[in-house]
Amino acid sequence: MNNINYREDQLPIIGYENGTMAVPAVPGAGKTFIVTNLVAKLLKEKKHDNSKILILTYMNSAVNNFKGRIKKILQDNEIKEENSYEVMTIHSLAVKIIKEKPEVVMLSEEFSIADDLQKSIILSDCIYKFRMSGGERAFQWFLKDQKDGEWRERMVNAWENGFYELVGNAIGELKYKKISPDRLECIVANDYKGILKIILPIYKDYDKKLKQNGLLDYDDILILAYRALRLDENLRMKFQNKYKYIFEDECQDSNEIQGKIIKLISKENNNLVRVGDINQSITGTFSSSDPKYFKEFIEESDNCYRMDMSNRSSKDILDLANKLVQYVTTEFKQEECRQALENMEIRTVPSGMGYRENPKPDVYSINTKRYETWEDEIIKTVKYTKAIKKKYPDKSIGILVPFNDQITQTARVLIQENMEFEELGPNSLNKRKILNNMGYIIDFIINCDEIEKLILALDKVFIHTDNELGKADFLQMIAKYNVEDLMYDEEKSESIIIDKDCDIYKGFLKGLKVLKDILEHPIVRLDILILFIGEKLNLEKEDKAVIEYLSFYIKFISADNVNTNLVDVYNILFNTKNKVFNHIIEVVYEMNGYEPQPGSITVCNYHKSKGMEWDCVFLLGLVEYNFPDNINQKFQCDKWYLKDKYKNPTAIIKSEIETIVMGVEPTNYVYKSKIDLINEKIRLLYVGMTRAKEMLILSCSLYKDNTDVGKKNKMQKPSLYINELEKHIEKRKKEVIINE
Repeated sequence: MNNINYREDQLPIIGYENGTMAVPAVPGAGKTFIVTNLVAKLLKEKKHDNSKILILTYMNSAVNNFKGRIKKILQDNEIKEENSYEVMTIHSLAVKIIKEKPEVVMLSEEFSIADDLQKSIILSDCIYKFRMSGGERAFQWFLKDQKDGEWRERMVNAWENGFYELVGNAIGELKYKKISPDRLECIVANDYKGILKIILPIYKDYDKKLKQNGLLDYDDILILAYRALRLDENLRMKFQNKYKYIFEDECQDSNEIQGKIIKLISKENNNLVRVGDINQSITGTFSSSDPKYFKEFIEESDNCYRMDMSNRSSKDILDLANKLVQYVTTEFKQEECRQALENMEIRTVPSGMGYRENPKPDVYSINTKRYETWEDEIIKTVKYTKAIKKKYPDKSIGILVPFNDQITQTARVLIQENMEFEELGPNSLNKRKILNNMGYIIDFIINCDEIEKLILALDKVFIHTDNELGKADFLQMIAKYNVEDLMYDEEKSESIIIDKDCDIYKGFLKGLKVLKDILEHPIVRLDILILFIGEKLNLEKEDKAVIEYLSFYIKFISADNVNTNLVDVYNILFNTKNKVFNHIIEVVYEMNGYEPQPGSITVCNYHKSKGMEWDCVFLLGLVEYNFPDNINQKFQCDKWYLKDKYKNPTAIIKSEIETIVMGVEPTNYVYKSKIDLINEKIRLLYVGMTRAKEMLILSCSLYKDNTDVGKKNKMQKPSLYINELEKHIEKRKKEVIINE
């Protein structure tokens, strides 16, 4: 540890001994490195006395990362303090606080936590029941009038997704403002005209279901943990004495109540270190986080040391990111948004001093591309990717798109080009494969005498080969048999003329055996059958976890409806709009995190890219709608499918809640929501740009759809940001040519 050559921007931080310290850190500054080494240093010097050091973060994958790094540093330096530190999420800390004295907040010791998946299952069920028991008319009432059947269906599908998010956010907001279902019911009882009247029955049912199952959601545990600490002095003192030092990572994503919990338990020793980057705060529009809390801490802390050096990206890329910061903070016409980014210039790491240095590409590797249509943008980006991959096979490539459905669109083109890639998103074709496979198997169980269903299951689940023509011929050949002959007459199944050592035949025989075992398994409980099928498929870790969550989901549904059958399970599996499966996939595949490997291609949205880095990054979809710059443009928070009066329902609900709490004319939340969205989109672009190490390509397209080409009213304007950044890029290109 003593031999580490710390950079000049890291030295004040590693020298920390006590007090409150804010550490604003630019992308690629090495904040995990400095935090883990500082924790190890404090442990080595026994500054923690007989107490512990607590490290808080927000993702389970980050918890594992911190644990692994600190453990290695301690082992490498023979520091025997393995039990003197704890790493956990803020929600895990809240659970720990409540379990210490559940009676303080009138809970029994048997309470459990509803994770994101369980919350999704329960909330989805509550919304479904609301609609089926008289609420459908209210649900449909918000939609614009539309006679065209196809467009009407699109509107309903969009509103189903929007309504789920609206209800979930509204319930969280109501809880944080201490508005219980009973209190809300009293408020909306008499001639109430707001949207909260629609939220009430779902909120009541959701609250009831949580209590019936002895569950608390993540909002509950934060609220109750804070309440327990405030009410019980002994509990508060116990946690204050337990942790001599508290470190909080990614604190730009903290919300008000999380900050209050941390402040309370650090009050006695007053040793609190908060690390984050205001410029990477990108979750506020769909959560209660707000970078203003980190800004306040920066102002109030005893010391503030900025980690402003980054070795992740080339100087050219850092210059472009700095240009965005400079433009937004000094020239941005929507002046309320000039505070979107903190004016902290990223510096490159000094050369020749033993530090890991910035990449130095041979040529200027930043470009902008403008395409006619969105489809063209994807196709040309994939071709560009293919060319880079051929020339630089070891370079990692990230393709970033604004929305989840665009991940799937890009994935399809990559598949057509026979390119291997990783897809990060709830509708990932690769990650949904296990759910689809389960559906094919269940479809065969339901229709076990139909040879077509058997062939489909064998084709999709069991026969894996590069010889697609051979497989097609083989499947066509076995279509002449009946199911019973193939599955129960070994002579017939083994007498099929084919190379018995090939992948096709081996997969065929394995599939027959597995499907036969499944058919013979008694169907007493559907959730147990799901687990049995998963066991027979010998699944890898993530796919196995997906099946376990699926089993839990089916168990929940069956408990609520005893008539649930295999046909219902099949229909659920192939319902791509089912939000529960989106959550299953996201929860499972984020447990261990994801790190792009050399030579890999990754497709994800801008939000998912945070925390990652690639040699080459493509930033797609840089048009006004995706990245607005003033309040007069079209906004995603304005739902195109809703009546004009209700087109920003989230803002309306926040306004209604503030009226309840304050009893006065509320903030103009429609205006505020647009300013907040502009701010977050600026930071989102900044995050995307700073993922790139050597090469960066920004692009946009003139039309969203091929059918729109030539129609002036359908044209998409390039975002202000690509226009401004392009000026800098073109200027730098000219300078490079002159210097050559």
